[in-house]
Amino acid sequence: MALPVAEWRGRTARLWAALDPALRERLAAASLHDAVRLGCDVLRTEEEEEAALVQLCHRAPTDKKPEAASWYREQGNQEFKRGQYQAALRLYSKAASHELPGSPEVSVCFANRSAALLHLGHFEVCLEDIARAESHGYPDRLLPKVLLRKAECLLCLGRLQDAQDILRVLESKIALDGVMTTHLTRLKKLSQLKVKLGPGDGAVVDKKPVRLATAFFPVLSLLNHSCHPNTSVSFSGTAATVRAAQPISSGQEVLHCYGPHWCRMRVAERQQLLSQYFFECRCPACLEELESGVKSVVSIRNSFCCPKCQAPMQGEEDTLCCSNEACATSASRDHLSGRLQDLQQQIKKALDLLRVGKADQAIKMLLKCQMDAGTFLSPEHLLMGELEDHLAQVYATLGKWQEAARHLKKSIEIVEMHHGPSSVETGHELFKLAQILFNGFAVSEALSTIQRAEGILSVHFGPQSAQIQELQEMKACLSELPRNILQRT
Repeated sequence: MALPVAEWRGRTARLWAALDPALRERLAAASLHDAVRLGCDVLRTEEEEEAALVQLCHRAPTDKKPEAASWYREQGNQEFKRGQYQAALRLYSKAASHELPGSPEVSVCFANRSAALLHLGHFEVCLEDIARAESHGYPDRLLPKVLLRKAECLLCLGRLQDAQDILRVLESKIALDGVMTTHLTRLKKLSQLKVKLGPGDGAVVDKKPVRLATAFFPVLSLLNHSCHPNTSVSFSGTAATVRAAQPISSGQEVLHCYGPHWCRMRVAERQQLLSQYFFECRCPACLEELESGVKSVVSIRNSFCCPKCQAPMQGEEDTLCCSNEACATSASRDHLSGRLQDLQQQIKKALDLLRVGKADQAIKMLLKCQMDAGTFLSPEHLLMGELEDHLAQVYATLGKWQEAARHLKKSIEIVEMHHGPSSVETGHELFKLAQILFNGFAVSEALSTIQRAEGILSVHFGPQSAQIQELQEMKACLSELPRNILQRT
C-alpha cells in the first residue's frame, strides 16, 4: 500500500503559491488560532477537495500484496541481523499490512516484530505482538522461541510468577534445541534468583553495623583508638578480623575506632563516650574540631533550616536565628526539636502500615513526611536520607523498581556525605541498590553497582560474608545472560 504523499504535498504547495501574497504573509505570522480561522476562510468546497483527493489516489495501489509482504519481511530480517531494530520494526509492520488477516504468514510478521520490540526495550508492546502472533495461528514448531521471548519480557517487567509459568511449560512440554535450552536455563536461574530477592522476602532491608566489645579479643584490645581510624573490624562467631580501610605505610600506627566515629557524632559527644576508657581523645579529627572552633560536619548536616526561607538556623542558645540576614526569622530549639520528634513518630506509623501490607497508604504518609521535613530540616539531614531509603523500600515492595532506585540513589548521596564513600553504611546502601537494579533488570547499572558494593563490603566483612556471596551470585547470573540482553540494558 502506497499513499501519494509526494503528489499531495505538491498540490498543497501549488495552492499555497496561488494565495495572495499578503494573505500568505498573514498566515505565516499568525498564531495557531488565527491561522485556523484564516485557513477556513480560503478552503474550497468539500466536493472539490474530495474530487482532488480521489484523482490523486486513483492510481495509488491500496490492495494487499502477499509478494510485497515477503519482500518487506526479508528486508526486515536483514536489518534485524545488522542490529538496526528500529528499521526492522518499520519493515515488519509494512509486511504485516500486506498479509491477509488471520493467515499464518501475518502471525510470523507479528512474531518478527515482537523480536525487534524486545531489543528496543518496549516490553509491553512486545507482549501484545506475541499475543497477536499466537491468536493468528503461529506455527507450533516455532512456538518455543516466541514463548522464551515472552518469558524474557515478563521478567523484564518484574512479573515473576507469569514468567515462571511460561518457563515451566517450556521445560515440561516442549522440545528445545541446544541454544534455546541454554537460554531457558539462564532465564530460569534468573527468575529463581529474582524470587529469592523479591519483595515478599524483604529485598530491601535496613542493615546497620553492630559493634561488639573488642576488649574480649586480647590482640585487638591492644590497638589504640582514633575517631577517624585506618582499619575496619568485622566479627564472625568468636572470631574478629581487622582489615585495612585505607593504605597503611610501614611504621604507621594501626588505629581502631572504639565506637564514637567522627562522622557520626559531635566531638563533645565522642569525648563523653570515650571517658569510660579513662582517656581524652587527641586524634586529628578531635583536635581539628576542638582547636579550630569550627562547627562539626555532623552538626552542620544535621541542623535545622529556616521554616520560611530554608537557610540554615544558627545559635547555641534555646533560640535559633535564621542565618539569612534578610529573613531574620527566629524559632525555639525546643519547638523545632518537637517537630522532629513528631516527624519521627509519623515515619514509624508509615512503616507500621508497610508491615501490615498497606503499601499505598505508607507511600502517601512518607511523602507527606518528606514535604514536612523539607520545611525545617537541612537537605543533608540524615533523616532526609532515611526517608528516601524508606520510600525505596515501599516502592520495591510494590515491584516499582525504577522509583525504588531513584529514591535509594538520593539516600546514598546523603549517606556518603555523612559517612564517606567507602564506609560500611554506604556499602549497605549500595547492596540494597544492587538488589533493586537486579530485580528491575537494569543489567549494566546493576553490574557496576555490584562491583562497587563488593569493593566496600569485602573490606569491612571479608570475601566470605553473606552479602558478598549474594552479590557474586547476582553478578554471575547477570553475566551469563545473552549478549543482546546485556547490550540493550
